[in-house]
Amino acid sequence: MLSSTYLLESPKRLAQDWKLILGMALVLLAFYLPGIGSYGLYDPWETHYGEVGRNMVETDNYIDPWWGSPWDSGDVKREKEGFYSKPPLIMWMMAEGINLAGNNELGVRLFFPPLAVLALMAVYLAVSRLYHRRAGLIATLVTATAPVFAMMSRQAVTDGPMVCIMTIGVMFLMLGLFNAERGEAPSRFSRGLTLGVAAFASFFQLWAILAMDRSPDVVRPCPGDANVFIRISWFFNEVFTVGRGKGWVISLLLLPVAIAALRAIARAVERRTLYYYIFYICCGLVVPAKGWVEWAPVGIAILLYCLVANAWQIWREVNWTTGLLLVFMAGHPWVVAMLGGHHPGWFDRFLIHDHWNRIFVGVHSTDDGGFEYFIKWIGYGLFPWIGLLPAAIARVASTLRGAATAFTPQRRFELFVFIWSLVAYFLFTKSSTKFHHYIFPAIPGFCILIGVLIDDLLTTQRRGLPVLALGAAGISIWVGQDLYLMPRNFGDATQNLVNLFTYKYDRDWPKFTAPESLAKLTGDALTKAQTDNGFLADLGGPILWIALIAVVGYVCIAFRREWLRQYGVAVVGVAGCWMGFYSIHEYLPRVADSWSQSSMWKFYYENCEHMASDKKGDFERLLLKTGSRVPDKLDEFPRAWCREPIVAFRTNWRGECYYSSNTVIPVPETKNLKPFLDEYRVEDGNPFYLFTEKPRVKSELEPSLPAWLKGKGKEVFNAGNHFVLLRFEQKKPPEPPPPPSAAPSTAGAPGAPSGPGSLTVAAPGSGGAPVSGAPSAPASVGNPPVLLPPPGAVPAAGEEPEQPQLGSPE
Repeated sequence: MLSSTYLLESPKRLAQDWKLILGMALVLLAFYLPGIGSYGLYDPWETHYGEVGRNMVETDNYIDPWWGSPWDSGDVKREKEGFYSKPPLIMWMMAEGINLAGNNELGVRLFFPPLAVLALMAVYLAVSRLYHRRAGLIATLVTATAPVFAMMSRQAVTDGPMVCIMTIGVMFLMLGLFNAERGEAPSRFSRGLTLGVAAFASFFQLWAILAMDRSPDVVRPCPGDANVFIRISWFFNEVFTVGRGKGWVISLLLLPVAIAALRAIARAVERRTLYYYIFYICCGLVVPAKGWVEWAPVGIAILLYCLVANAWQIWREVNWTTGLLLVFMAGHPWVVAMLGGHHPGWFDRFLIHDHWNRIFVGVHSTDDGGFEYFIKWIGYGLFPWIGLLPAAIARVASTLRGAATAFTPQRRFELFVFIWSLVAYFLFTKSSTKFHHYIFPAIPGFCILIGVLIDDLLTTQRRGLPVLALGAAGISIWVGQDLYLMPRNFGDATQNLVNLFTYKYDRDWPKFTAPESLAKLTGDALTKAQTDNGFLADLGGPILWIALIAVVGYVCIAFRREWLRQYGVAVVGVAGCWMGFYSIHEYLPRVADSWSQSSMWKFYYENCEHMASDKKGDFERLLLKTGSRVPDKLDEFPRAWCREPIVAFRTNWRGECYYSSNTVIPVPETKNLKPFLDEYRVEDGNPFYLFTEKPRVKSELEPSLPAWLKGKGKEVFNAGNHFVLLRFEQKKPPEPPPPPSAAPSTAGAPGAPSGPGSLTVAAPGSGGAPVSGAPSAPASVGNPPVLLPPPGAVPAAGEEPEQPQLGSPE
C-alpha cells in the first residue's frame, strides 16, 4: 500500500520512485495494449498510412515512400507515385511493427500505445517533481483516460505520435526550467538514456537513407573544349547531381554531424542540461512525426511566457546552439534525403500543399467555424473530466497575482502549461483547414491543469466550491446527454466520438427510429430499424451511466466536509476510468465493424478459391494480368493466393489497398470497368469479386455492366452499413443462330420435297445431300452450309444446356 506520506513527497531522483514508475507503466500498457489487433484498421487514415508502411516492408526500402496501384486502364487520374503528404515516422513505426508481429492490425498499431505511455510517464515525472506523487498520479490518470487521448493512443495516425513526442519534450523543458538545481550533476542512467535516444533517432534515419538511389551513377566528362574554370564548375555540378540522390553519400556526409551532436550530450555537466537536450530531441522528432506545425504552439508559448513572466534569461540557460544541432540530427536527415532524391515533388506536396496551404489557404476542410469550433470537441474528448476544465482555468488565473518574478515554480509551471494549451487552441482555430482532431495538441495541457485542480480539492477548501462543483455537474449532464441521445442524422450522439479521430463525418451510421415510426414499418425495414435501435442503445448505454456517476461525484465535491470531497473525487475518478476503458475496449472495436474493411477482406481470403503453393508461376501470371504487379515478397503479400481477382468499384477508402497488399484492381471511374472485363475475359466465365459502396450498386454499377451481367452479382458479404461484396461467375451466353434466309423455288427439281414450304439442309457426313425439313443454301453458294450448334452450346455430359438469350449485345 502507498501511504499518504509517501504520496505527498516530491521525489528528486528516479531512484526514489522507479518502482512506482515501472508499475504505472505496466498498468498503462495493460490498459492500452490488449485488443489492439482485434478489430480492423479504420478507413481512410490507418489503412492509407498502413499501406505505405507495408510497402516499405515489402520492398525493404524505408526512404522512398510509395502509394498507388500500377494497374491503369488509361485516360484516368491515378495515384501511383511517391507518397509525400505525410512524413515517415508513423510509417516506420508501422513497418517495424509488421516486421515483428506480421502484416495485420497488431503489427500496424504495435508501437503507438507504448509511445503514449512514455508521454504519460513524462507527465508524471514533471508534475510529481514540482508538486508531489499524488498530483503526478492524478494528472497522469486524467490524461490517460480522457477519451480523445485514449483513442488516439491506439490509432495509427500522425497526430498521436506528434502530440505524445511534444508532450514529452515540454515536460522535460519544465523540469529543466523549474525543478533542476544549478550545478546538479546528471546520473549515468540519465546521460546514457539521453545518448541512446539521440543515437537511435539519428542513426536510424541514416540507415533508412541508405536504400535511396535516385540519381545517375556516372560523373559525365565535360563536353567540348572548355577552359579550366568551366571544367571545374562542370565537375562539381556533376558530383552534386550524382551524390544528391545517393543515400550512402548523404548518410556519409551527415555522420560527422551526428557524432558531434552525441559528443555534446556526453559532455553535459548538469542534469538540467540533459533535460533541455531531451526537449530539443523531441522538437526534432516531431518533424518526421507530422512536420514543423507543432513547433508553432510550443514556440509561441515560450515567447509569451518570457514576456509575461519577464523570464528572458532562460535563453542564456537552455544552450540553444547545441539544441539546434540536436533538432537537426534528430528530425532532419530524412528531409535532406527527400530534398536530394525526391525534389521537387516532395517540396511541392509536403511543404507547400500540406503546410502552407493547409494553414493559410485551406485543404480538405470538412467544416468551418470560429472561436467556438473546437469547444464541443474538447467537451467530447475530455468527458467526464470536462466538467472541471473551466474551474481549472479559473484557478490558474486566480493564483497568478502579483509580480511574475515572485511566482513559485508551481505557479510558473501552471502559467506555461496554460499558455501552451491556449495558444494551441487559438492557432488551430485560425487554421484554414480544420478537422475535429486538430485540437488534440491542446488536450495534454488541459488534462494536467485538471489533475492539479483535483489534487488541490482533496486537501484545500476553496471559496465558491459549491458553485464550481455544481457547474461541473451541469457541464457533465450537458455533454453526456449530447453523446447519449439517439441520433436522427449522421454525426449525432455517439458518432461524435469516432469523429474525434477519423474522417468523413457524414459517414453512414445507424439512425434511431422513434416508436411511432417503428410501428408503421414491416418486413426488412422493421428488422433493420430494430437492429439499428438496439445497436445505438447498447453503444450509448454506458455513457448514460458514466454521466450519472460523474454527476454524483461532482455533487459530493460541493460539500465542505473533506472526507465527502475526497469521496466525490474518487467517484469522478471511477467515471473517468470507465469512460477511458469504454472508449478503447468497447467503442473502438464495435464501431470498427462499420468503419473498417477488415471483416470483408477476411471473408474474401477465406472463401476465395485458393491456389496451391506449387502454382506460384500461375499466380504471378494472374496478378500481372489483373493487377499489373507481383509483390516482391509473394509468400507474405497478399495473405492468400486467390484465383478470383477483386475489383474496387468507385471507392477511395484506402482500406482496399492495404488489405489486398495493393493487388486490388482499382476502378475509380465507371468507364474503367470495361477494360478489366475485357482483359480478364469475363465472358469466358472467369469468376471475380467486386466491392463497392451500397448506394452505387444500382445507380452506377448496374448501368456499367454488359447486359448479360446485369443483376448477376451475388451479394456474399454485407460490410456494416457501407460496403457490399459481390461475386460474379456468369458465363456469357452463346450467340443465337442467324435467322434462316428465304430459299429459291425448287419445284419440279429431282428429289425436291413435294409439300409447300418444305426446307432442306445438308446432314453431317451425307456428302452434301439435302435432308428433308432443313433450309437449303442460296443459289450463289455451291454446297449448302452445315449448321452446327455454336461453340459452347452443346452441353457436356451431365450438364444442363444453356438457354440462349436472343438479342443480347456483343
